[in-house]
Amino acid sequence: MAINIFRPRIENHRRIIVVSDVFGNYDTLRRLLDKVGYSREDYLFVLGNITERGPQGLATLRFLMETGKNRRVFALAGDYDMVSKEVFRADRNAELLQYVLRNHSVIRDMCAEIGIPLTPQSNMHQIKLVLREAFSEELGYLSELPHVIEIPGFVFAHAQILPGDPEEMTPGDVIKAEGFLNKGFSFDRYVVVGHYPNQRYPEAKRCANPIINRARHIICIDGGMTKLRDGQLNALVIPSLDSDQFTYAFVDDFPKKIAQNSQDAGMERHLIQYPDNRVKVLNTTGDMCYCRQEKTERNFWIPKVFIRQTENGTVTEDYTDYQLKVTFEDELSVILETSRGALVKRDGVTGWYYGLLQ
Repeated sequence: MAINIFRPRIENHRRIIVVSDVFGNYDTLRRLLDKVGYSREDYLFVLGNITERGPQGLATLRFLMETGKNRRVFALAGDYDMVSKEVFRADRNAELLQYVLRNHSVIRDMCAEIGIPLTPQSNMHQIKLVLREAFSEELGYLSELPHVIEIPGFVFAHAQILPGDPEEMTPGDVIKAEGFLNKGFSFDRYVVVGHYPNQRYPEAKRCANPIINRARHIICIDGGMTKLRDGQLNALVIPSLDSDQFTYAFVDDFPKKIAQNSQDAGMERHLIQYPDNRVKVLNTTGDMCYCRQEKTERNFWIPKVFIRQTENGTVTEDYTDYQLKVTFEDELSVILETSRGALVKRDGVTGWYYGLLQ
């Protein structure tokens, strides 16, 4: 399959708003666009993973399609956007049915809209035929998404760009790759990607905010929305083609509370992240488990809801024991309140707060 590169004509003086990995979070996307003051004068770039995982995949897709009719909206393909292409296949019907039954999916949204019940006995082959006709416009939009967008000074992809000419790359090269920033690449123009949550690039703290590496001309913008418990949706703002004075904004869906105490940042922080997330539960007290990380043999108090059993043993969700710096009357996004404190976010950084909340 040949790579599809789109090169739109861009007016130099207009802002470019860049988001990625929306995952069907339509309401969150609208709040984010309102926050950055998105207008018909701006360009909107969406770096893939428009649907799937989140609750409003079809609404998100239609919003981009409708907005793009009278505004400058350019989207590209993410790895999860490939799910919609299964509707055009004659095979893998059982696999697609199992996926749709287990997950939020734009295919499930389409079935619900036209009253097709989904059960383990559903005939996915017949459902595909109906969906192709009823949602030809939506499915066509997703199937025709480019893999790369190039404009002067910038190249956009879902997961990564390799050194060299993008024309010589494959869709697989750019759609799905883990840890792009860790691969040591540098470029002579800015490469902007999503796909890999920024929380998993922790240099000092677990932070979901966009990472702007000016020395290497790489910008990573995936805030882990829906994928991670502490996720947020980020927007990178490029003021114009001839300016690198980038800014960003983010929104999350957590309840907001006001800190009633101040606390200093912890002197140390430790992380548990996939794939090094196997643990041994040593003790359980109420809503917390005292665990030992297998790789480091370091002990942690971890919320019980983070722990699950898998075929490979006991694992935890991504976790940090960092004590967050908090000032009295700070507004905090509250991820989880526990008997040993609250896991919160402040300015995109995740950590623990041990004071009172109001």
